[in-house]
Amino acid sequence: MSETWGWAGSVKEFLNTPQDVWLQRLCEHHVRLWGTNPSGSQLDAWNVEYQIVFDAMRKCLLVDVDAVINWSIVFEFELPLEGGRRPDVIVMAGASITVLEFKSGVKLNQADVDQAIGYVRDLADYHAGSHHVPCMGMLVLSGASETYAKMVDGIPVVGGPAIHSYLLSSHRDGKIDLEKWLDSPYEPLPSLVEAARRIFRNEELPHVYTAISAGIPETVELLGDLVDAAAESGGRILALITGVPGAGKTLVGLRLVHERTEKHGRATFLSGNGPLVQVLQDALQSRVFVRDLHAFIKSYALNLKPKTPSEHVIVFDEAQRAWDAAYMNEKKGVQRSEPELLVEIGERIENWAALVGLVGEGQEIHSGEESGIKQWEFAASEPNAKEKWVIHCPPKLAKTFENLEVVPHAELDLNVTLRSRRAEDLHSWVRLLLEGSLALAHRLSMKIHIDRYQIYLTRDLEEAKRYARLRYVDEPSRRYGLLASSHAKKLVGFGVDNSYQATSTMNIAKWYNKTGNDPKSSNALNQPVTEFGCQGLELDLPIVCWGDDYLWTGDSWSLKPINRRYQQVGPQDLLRNAYRVLMTRGRDGLVIFLPPDGIFDQTEVALLAAGVKLMPVGDDLTTTASSDGTKWIVEPISVSRVGL
Repeated sequence: MSETWGWAGSVKEFLNTPQDVWLQRLCEHHVRLWGTNPSGSQLDAWNVEYQIVFDAMRKCLLVDVDAVINWSIVFEFELPLEGGRRPDVIVMAGASITVLEFKSGVKLNQADVDQAIGYVRDLADYHAGSHHVPCMGMLVLSGASETYAKMVDGIPVVGGPAIHSYLLSSHRDGKIDLEKWLDSPYEPLPSLVEAARRIFRNEELPHVYTAISAGIPETVELLGDLVDAAAESGGRILALITGVPGAGKTLVGLRLVHERTEKHGRATFLSGNGPLVQVLQDALQSRVFVRDLHAFIKSYALNLKPKTPSEHVIVFDEAQRAWDAAYMNEKKGVQRSEPELLVEIGERIENWAALVGLVGEGQEIHSGEESGIKQWEFAASEPNAKEKWVIHCPPKLAKTFENLEVVPHAELDLNVTLRSRRAEDLHSWVRLLLEGSLALAHRLSMKIHIDRYQIYLTRDLEEAKRYARLRYVDEPSRRYGLLASSHAKKLVGFGVDNSYQATSTMNIAKWYNKTGNDPKSSNALNQPVTEFGCQGLELDLPIVCWGDDYLWTGDSWSLKPINRRYQQVGPQDLLRNAYRVLMTRGRDGLVIFLPPDGIFDQTEVALLAAGVKLMPVGDDLTTTASSDGTKWIVEPISVSRVGL
C-alpha cells in the first residue's frame, strides 16, 4: 500500500532533510494522487512553505528544545475517501495537533479561514488518531508581513515569522505516536449518493461510531431475517422503519435491496422523490435498483393489463408521504391510494412478498402527502387486502395496526441521527428561525458557530459565489450550488432563475453528479434547484437564495405560498417545510443570499437577530484576539458526536 502523505517524520528528521529530497517526496506523492507532475506554481508554493516551516521549527528548538524534540510533522496528508483533500502541514506539538494551511497571497479571505477550520474539524471528527487529542488550526499567509497577526473565528491568521510562537503555545505535554497516527483510519460519513455508490460496488461503508451505536447493523440484520423468513414460509409482510431526519433510513433500504438481490433475485428501491431517483440512477449507472415510485405503480397497477413485477422485495421511501386516494383521483383518475395499489401489487407477486416502507417525519412539501401512515393500515386490512399481511413495525406504530397481526420491533425505530451534533443543532435552529423565535434561535446559533458550522448572510450574489469557489478551490470533489424556493417570484430579477420552465427542464442528475467546470454541474452556480430538487440530497455548501415569499414584517413572518388546486393542510405549512428543506442541505455550512431590495431589509434584521453572520470581506474581518508576539490564547476544536 502506497503512502498517503508527501513527507512525514520528526522535527529533527525534517531539519536534517535537504530541501530537494523533501520536495521530491512531495512530487512523487502528487503523481500517485493525481497521475501528473505538480505545476510550476505548486513547486514554488512548496519551496516557500519549506522555508517558512524550517525557520519556524528552528526557532521553536531555540526556545524549548526538550519539548520540540518530541514533535512530528506531516506534509500533504491525504484525507482518504475525500477526493484528494489534503491539509498542507500537520504539526504534532507534543500531545496536540495543529493544522497549518498556507495561502500565497497577503489578503485575508473568510473562505481560506473556513477551509482551515474544515480540515481541523474533519480530523477531529473522523480520524481515529486525532479523536482524543486537542486539534487546532492556523492560516499562514506567506506573503504577509512579519507583524501580521489576527484571530478569526478561533483560527490564528499569521505571516510566516509568527508561526513558532503559536506552535509553542499550542504544545501539550506528551507525544503522539506518528506511525500509529498515520495508520489510523479516517472514515467520514459519506453523502447519500457516495454511500449508494459504495454499496453497489460491494465496498464497506465507514464504521462511523454513531451508526453502530444507533443500531443500524441490527436494523439491517433484522430486516434481512424477516425477508428470508417470508421467502421460506411463503408469507407476505409489511415492514415499516421510522426514523428522525438523518437517521440512515435510506441507506438501510439501499443495503437491504443490494443484499437481498444477491440472495433472492432482484429487489428494488422506490421513491416518489423524482430528483433523488434520477441522481441515484445516474450515480449507479443503472435503472434497475432505484426506480420512480409513481412510474412503478403506473406500470404494475394502472395499466389496462398490469404486469407483475419480478421483484419479491420492494422498498419504498417516505411511506408516510404516499399519495392518498383523493389525490390519486385528482392526478390519475383512480380512487385508490398508493398504499392500496402497492399492497395489491404485492399480492400478485407469486408465493411471497416483502414490502418495506421508510417513514420520515415532517417533510411534506407536495400536496397529497399529508394523510400519513394510517393509509397503510387501511390498505392491508380486509376487504381491501385479499391475503393476510403481517405487519412488522416499531412499538410506537403498533396501535395504528391493531386490527391486523402486528409484531413490534424496537430495532425498526432509528431515533438517533447519524448527522453530527452540528447538523442536529442546525435543524433545531432552522425550526426556531422559521417559527419566528429569533431570540432562541440566536442563542442556539452561538453553539453552532462554536462547533464550526458557518452560517453567512450576503446581499451580493457574486460575493456568495466567490466565497464558495474560493472555499473549495483545492477540493474538486466538494459540491456547492444555488437553492431557491419554487414560490419566490422576484428572484429571477436578481440573477436566480427559479422559474418552473428553467428548473423543470434542467438535468438534475448532472447537477449533482457532474464535477469541475461542467456547466451542468451545481458548482457552475448558474442554475438553482428548488425544494423539489434538493429534498433528500446534500451539498457541502448550499447558497440559499431567500425569496419574497418568506418576509419578516417586524414582529413575525409573512408567508406568501402558491395556492395549489388540491391541498389538505394550509399552504403555509408546505412553504415552511420548503424553507426547512432548503436550509438544511449543507454539510459544511450555509450561505444565505438576500436580494438587494428594500423589501428584504427587515428580513436581514431578522436573520441577523437569529444569529446569522454577515459575510466578512477580505481584510475587513473582525479581529477577535491578537498576539503580543510570544503568546497566543487559543481553544482546540472539540470532537463531535460523529467521531469514531
